[in-house]
Amino acid sequence: MSKRIGIFGGSFNPIHIGHLVIAEAAWQEFGLEKVLFIPSGDTPNKDMHHIDKHLRYNMVQKAIEGNEHFDISPIEREREGPSYTVDTIRLLRTSLSHDCQIFFICGTDAIVDLPNWKYNKELLDSCDFIAASRPGSEIQLEESIRFFGETGIKKIHPLNTPELDISSTKLRELIANKKSARYFIPDNVLTYIKKYHLYEA
Repeated sequence: MSKRIGIFGGSFNPIHIGHLVIAEAAWQEFGLEKVLFIPSGDTPNKDMHHIDKHLRYNMVQKAIEGNEHFDISPIEREREGPSYTVDTIRLLRTSLSHDCQIFFICGTDAIVDLPNWKYNKELLDSCDFIAASRPGSEIQLEESIRFFGETGIKKIHPLNTPELDISSTKLRELIANKKSARYFIPDNVLTYIKKYHLYEA
């Protein structure tokens, strides 16, 4: 049986328990050997709210401490210039065995936008996608899968997770308004956010 590796890419701005629940569910449901978190570098399509890629990397590193099947890669943090998923997968392929199957884990919002991604067809050729859906997003997910026809049906896999309607956007707003984000964000990550005054208004 080929080795299965999960790649969880994202801005993680900040990482929260919803991300961790998705990663754990993907690891279990798809029989992954490990889940490799890859915090994005200089992403061309996203405003990072003035949060440096090194700070976001450190938050993820703290969040996954103690989970033996979670790991983190600095591959995008160390890359200069715009960071595209297809480039990351190409680089990872060079360090993995030829029979290794890559599962790229992401949220429904990313899958909905997948038709607009650079080199999306090459991506679907090189890896499978695990799509964690938010409550009420099932129809959008199905439309995106249909966009890619048979390839979409074969390579994009919906992931059923507990219905945690949590977003980094909402959590940034809580912190900016000096409200508690406890239990939404791991304690050691919250301590880091407070230490560096991240997301304050």
